[in-house]
Amino acid sequence: MSQGDSNPAAIPHAAEDIQGDNRWMSQHNRFVLDCKDKEPDVLFVGDSMVQLMQQYEIWRELFSPLHALNFGIGGDTTRHVLWRLKNGELENIKPKVIVVWVGTNNHENTAEEVAGGIEAIVQLINTRQPQAKIIVLTSCGGQLLSAHPCLEVEILFVVSERITLWLRVHL
Repeated sequence: MSQGDSNPAAIPHAAEDIQGDNRWMSQHNRFVLDCKDKEPDVLFVGDSMVQLMQQYEIWRELFSPLHALNFGIGGDTTRHVLWRLKNGELENIKPKVIVVWVGTNNHENTAEEVAGGIEAIVQLINTRQPQAKIIVLTSCGGQLLSAHPCLEVEILFVVSERITLWLRVHL
């Protein structure tokens, strides 16, 4: 894992149940079941940016025919995605491509920490899904970026420095 225990964005942690309805864990459990029942060619993992993709026609036109799975949960941070991937969301499937889109909700982390969290996710995917090509997306938007407009560029720079060492990872 990147930066060891010194990077809070790279320490796997389940999301807190703020609403008290077990919603986040229910979504995670549904994703784990999907891994047992489906055979995706493409897997999307991340936060609400991934989750919302299913609402658009382009998902039905381009990604549904690829047997894509959408494992996006609104509000997730790098540490939440890392926890989910370590706890069943990479088991029983062999996708050809895994798309990672996360970091927008890491409000309390520096660009270096967010990049380390993304790097930890990529390392885990490399270990558990060696056949998959990995695509890391970043976004320009969200609360994180409105407060820190240059942070997205800094995160992208740090991530690109770190993970392009692996041949199967694309930005």
